[in-house]
Amino acid sequence: MSRDISIIDVGHGNSTVLHDNDETIVIDCGSHGAGLLQFLQDRNIKEIKRVYLSHADQDHIGGLMSLLASDDIKVNEVYLNSDGLKNTKLWNDLITILHDKSRFQKITFEVSIHDEVPTVCAGDIHIMPTGPSKYLVAKGSGNTDRKNRKITSNSISSSFLVMYKDQPLVFLSGDIDQISLDEINYNGKIIKAAVLVFPHHGGKIEEGDVVAFTNELIAATQPSTVIFSIGRRKFLNPRPEVITAVKGSGLAVRIACTQLSKHCCADLPVENSAHLHAYYAKGKHLKECCGGTYVINLDNGIEEFPIFQSHQDFITATTLTALCR
Repeated sequence: MSRDISIIDVGHGNSTVLHDNDETIVIDCGSHGAGLLQFLQDRNIKEIKRVYLSHADQDHIGGLMSLLASDDIKVNEVYLNSDGLKNTKLWNDLITILHDKSRFQKITFEVSIHDEVPTVCAGDIHIMPTGPSKYLVAKGSGNTDRKNRKITSNSISSSFLVMYKDQPLVFLSGDIDQISLDEINYNGKIIKAAVLVFPHHGGKIEEGDVVAFTNELIAATQPSTVIFSIGRRKFLNPRPEVITAVKGSGLAVRIACTQLSKHCCADLPVENSAHLHAYYAKGKHLKECCGGTYVINLDNGIEEFPIFQSHQDFITATTLTALCR
């Protein structure tokens, strides 16, 4: 089985699977449905060492319900943070299930993610939490920070730097906002990485200027690739001003969206392009993929898929108003 980091096309949502040395770690699980489960089944992955949930939004936690209900996948550990502002049925049901499984020793369930949690490994892949800080976790959502700004569910979103053999590869930003980014900088956390999975699917942030936020995040991460995990049918992400800010950073940045934004392509292509990776992608069956599931293969050095030129050829042939051009 391949050693890789897969940023899965789950539509509007986030899910990343890290696999090496027969160990698998999942960071976020996408929205409702069995997309993540299907991805794991297709790859014959039957056991997950650990699941991290960055925060309580349904587009990051919904897919875990399918994993927990499946007889095909064994989930050993789940880590998350409490959220006093979330009272959704999904969040309440998930916490109840995890607690009950923990009581009967069917799963390890921990409420503890912050930037001082030790690095966890899947083979040579190292996952290092970079936020939230203990300060933000202790204050909690609904409170205010040291600048008297309201702390939201996004402010306490966990973020992770993924490294391979000590090389920083991916910054998984969850849905961090300006408060959490300020806290990362305040605590001197290094988040520079080759690949940035952009927060909020390239959409608006609750407070502050999204362009200024984008500029600051790009400056901190210095990525060569920026990925937007989007659903074509929701919210018209990524926002044009976000893409313009990324392109105006002065860096040579590859921009990749998992699905075709309606900003870029009003009509869907007749068929999927051969540039897509063979792994599961939610948009494939409706021909809604742009980059689809983005894969960093680690078997022979570090290879990124879809291959840049074939992906660009698809964009040129398919989209008349591509934001990333």
